[in-house]
Amino acid sequence: MRYLCLQGGNAVISRTEMESSNSRLGVRGSEKLGGGLRAIFQLETAFLVDSNNTAFGARDSFVGLTHPAWGTIKLGRMDTPFKGYGDDISFLGVSSGNFTSTSDVNRNLGFGGSNSGRFHERAQNVVDYETPKWGGFQAEVMYARLETDTAFRHPEFYSGGIKWEGGPFEVAVGYEQHKDFFGLSNNVPTTGANLGCFAGVTCPTGTMRNSGDADARSKDEAAELMVKWKWGIHQFEFDVNQKKWSESPRVNGRATEYKNNSYLAIWDARWSPQWRTQVHYVKATAGSCQRLNATCSTDGLGGTQVSAGVAYIFSKRTWLFFLVQWLKNDQSANFSSGSQQPNLGEDVTQYAVGIHHSF
Repeated sequence: MRYLCLQGGNAVISRTEMESSNSRLGVRGSEKLGGGLRAIFQLETAFLVDSNNTAFGARDSFVGLTHPAWGTIKLGRMDTPFKGYGDDISFLGVSSGNFTSTSDVNRNLGFGGSNSGRFHERAQNVVDYETPKWGGFQAEVMYARLETDTAFRHPEFYSGGIKWEGGPFEVAVGYEQHKDFFGLSNNVPTTGANLGCFAGVTCPTGTMRNSGDADARSKDEAAELMVKWKWGIHQFEFDVNQKKWSESPRVNGRATEYKNNSYLAIWDARWSPQWRTQVHYVKATAGSCQRLNATCSTDGLGGTQVSAGVAYIFSKRTWLFFLVQWLKNDQSANFSSGSQQPNLGEDVTQYAVGIHHSF
């Protein structure tokens, strides 16, 4: 998979922005039903203090039942186990919705810009079950069916994970599968002209997408391993995942498969009650690809992200922070982080100062 028809110039504009980093407001509660059984609920909405375009109730919201011996079942909209069991240490408590988020480099394709192939989502129409803890072990499974069925396709996904905690260590594994999401087709270009090329030495003239073919199917899947270790004032996390996007084309030249690996390392240090620092490094490999009866190369589809930050803590609820991030795209990739989508091969540097407060 080689992008050789590169776009000229830069897409990212140097500018100063105010971001709210997914500030949120919600309510949760429970009702005792007897015998240890409780009904639970949560309603959570984003609360963007810098604008007035917040969508009500767009974050984790659900109803369910929980029991200390049987576990917890929830119905609604919530983060997947795959998302929750990896990349566990939040970057100074502000990484969600912030440019320090690792979701693109760590869990997405490095081209196209669509999140339909990303494994870092909040799912809708969900049935989720989480076991009680057994000797440090806990597991969670989730099923979701999209309400966009057609006569030919029935989009759905499965997500699950198992984690173990013991002393200073935590280990987790996760798996997720999307059916008929067409994460690959939604990211390869519709034509070669001025869009970069998915494969070959010469830009192809026709589409490589299968999503318009009623007979085509897709299966996107990812597996991950996370290890976390606490040592005195330090906390370390290491993640590795493998992702594969597969489709069943009927036309020569169209995309069949793309897969890659990504790696993440985080170092968090609390030097005193007032000072905390954090650094992370994320690497996505170029991976490998296939097209139906056509050549395919992945040269230049890798990327790296490095972030560093420091916080001055006034209390458990309030602190100041400074962040910096360096995002490097190889010549054919356009991983993004922040509010702007870079061109192929474009690198991005970002800085931020801010205030965190919870109540």
